[in-house]
Amino acid sequence: MSATVFFNIKELFLTKKEPIKPNFTVVYPINIRFPMERANSVQIAHTCRELAQQGVRVYLLVRRTTSMSNEQILAHYGLDAHKNLIIKRIPVINWSNHAFVWNKSFYAAVLLYILWLLCTKKIDCFFLRDLGIAKILIPLRKIFGFKVLYETHIVSYIMTGQQHELFPDTAPATDALIRKIESTERFVMTMSDHLIAITDRLKTRIIQLFDVPDSRISVLPDGVDLSVYKTKKHINREGLVYVGQLYPWKGAGTLIDAMQYIESTLTVVGGIPFEDDLEQLRKRAENVGVIDKIRFTGFVPHGQVADYLMSAQISVIPLPDNIMAREYTSPLKLFESMGAGTAVVASDLPSIREIITDRKNGMLFTPEDPVDLARTVNELLNNRELAKNIVDRAAIDVKQYTWQKRTEHIVKILKNGLRQHF
Repeated sequence: MSATVFFNIKELFLTKKEPIKPNFTVVYPINIRFPMERANSVQIAHTCRELAQQGVRVYLLVRRTTSMSNEQILAHYGLDAHKNLIIKRIPVINWSNHAFVWNKSFYAAVLLYILWLLCTKKIDCFFLRDLGIAKILIPLRKIFGFKVLYETHIVSYIMTGQQHELFPDTAPATDALIRKIESTERFVMTMSDHLIAITDRLKTRIIQLFDVPDSRISVLPDGVDLSVYKTKKHINREGLVYVGQLYPWKGAGTLIDAMQYIESTLTVVGGIPFEDDLEQLRKRAENVGVIDKIRFTGFVPHGQVADYLMSAQISVIPLPDNIMAREYTSPLKLFESMGAGTAVVASDLPSIREIITDRKNGMLFTPEDPVDLARTVNELLNNRELAKNIVDRAAIDVKQYTWQKRTEHIVKILKNGLRQHF
């Protein structure tokens, strides 16, 4: 076995002359590859970049797993560099791709760097999504005077208990592990200065489970950069598009089955090269006899997704009825489709109904029902007036879900001492 440390740790502590004093200084540590194929990295990149644009100095701390420059990393997401956004790639040890070593080496190095930051700079807030880091940092608030803003997209201990149902290859979690995560999560939820929940349903669940006051939780869905679509024009739209990951719990299989009853074509944008979900979906298309109607692009950098959305008539979000989709999801592709002028057909689930009103700014169908999905798509394909009305209404509604609007709320939270609800 061989171990590799990604870059010299001294690089962490090299300092450059920074721009003028910002309104706030925020540290955002997150244990992910960056850039990454998954939607959470897209959300993080856009949130941090927009916070920087609004005068917040952001230290984004991520794993160092690439030799790409910060400018190249941001370009992956279609973003430009900003003087207020400082990306620090934290050194990790790769020991024969052992996840335990990766994770522990990240936590050790990131906490060392955080302590250095706290001793050398005035940090106003830690913006967190990691329970482990939050548990360590919260007790340090009284010493260093910072606040903790914790963003959650799930109830972790519940998801841990049900993860094997969403990912069949995953072994069921032990009761001891679930209890341990619940204890940590309760501490973080109750002791953080303010919480961000991705959906109203998730906020309600947090209040019920952890007895957190309503005033300490803000609901901020995901967002979209509408400027991307102003510079692109696609008049001859054709067919359907699916954008996103291809895990079974995302529901792409339902869309493949529905193509038997749809007289149109489908472009599937997504799939991670080192996972087999794309190949499994291809086999499913072959088995149901629709492979000739479907184009599989594989993984596409996020900065190129807009072209696929704007080339299609309909964007399908075929989520199944499970706890993740029902309560915790705020799909990027939903807002991006609305911004791209692509009519949305989505599963009729509570999380989706927080954004989509059936036959107003989108069309809803019965989850996991390929026949009803096909019926809904065909109606939209054959009713141009309905499709136009939906697209026009969506273009108005999506303006409240931009990254700018989202980060304006975050800045207000910072200005109000992380206590005021918005």
